[in-house]
Amino acid sequence: MDLSVVIPVYNGERYIGESLRRLQDFLAKTIASAEVIVVDDGSTDGTRRVLGSLAGLNLRVIGLDRNEGKFGALVAGMAACHGSCCLFTDADLPYDLEAIPYITRLVNERHFHVVIGDRKIQGSEYHEHLPFLRKLTTEAYSFFVGLIVTGGLFDTQCGLKGFRSDVAKAIFPLLRDKGFSGDVELLYIALKYNLEVRRIPARLRRSHPSSVNILAHAPRMLWRITHLRRNWKRGCYASADLARIARQAYWE
Repeated sequence: MDLSVVIPVYNGERYIGESLRRLQDFLAKTIASAEVIVVDDGSTDGTRRVLGSLAGLNLRVIGLDRNEGKFGALVAGMAACHGSCCLFTDADLPYDLEAIPYITRLVNERHFHVVIGDRKIQGSEYHEHLPFLRKLTTEAYSFFVGLIVTGGLFDTQCGLKGFRSDVAKAIFPLLRDKGFSGDVELLYIALKYNLEVRRIPARLRRSHPSSVNILAHAPRMLWRITHLRRNWKRGCYASADLARIARQAYWE
């Protein structure tokens, strides 16, 4: 199978049905063989009912009994993937769907380990209107993350990322943060193992209200990020599989 798309959703009753129909229609026209895995992250609205009504669509639904957080849902979804490229995006499909076959080709044909959407590089279109205080807080958070994790090179929080299947199977079980700062932890591990990370432009096409309250969540997210280096030194991210995947013993 060429592609697995994992969609985590929490209380997405209003839009998840339309999103999945649009995604399935697009994949049928662009990807030879693909699957969609939806992880209901303990929704308390009618999301589970809506998903149950989509029996005609070619998708698998994983229902979590309680809200585990975005990356708690993604860990469950990635474990169920069969595709050679494993990709996740947000449940409202905010980014141009044309990125999906492009990511699939970069992973399956050019063998990049990780491909991420980056809203800051040339070619991106990201015009989300944010209140001044939230925009200021978001920029401060991104600057801090870039300073201590990625050297300012990456947009860590873009909800569009693809992985070679062996990388996905190795890296997601290592994640300790199940919330929104899981994006940072994920890239931190990838960079520490020197995996090949390719950035692509991300073009925002729609946006539903985010469940992230940056003012409330940012302090906790930043606190968790400061523990990444300690976790690495303690061996929390030790992986023989990732070491093998990234191995470059050119002197042998």
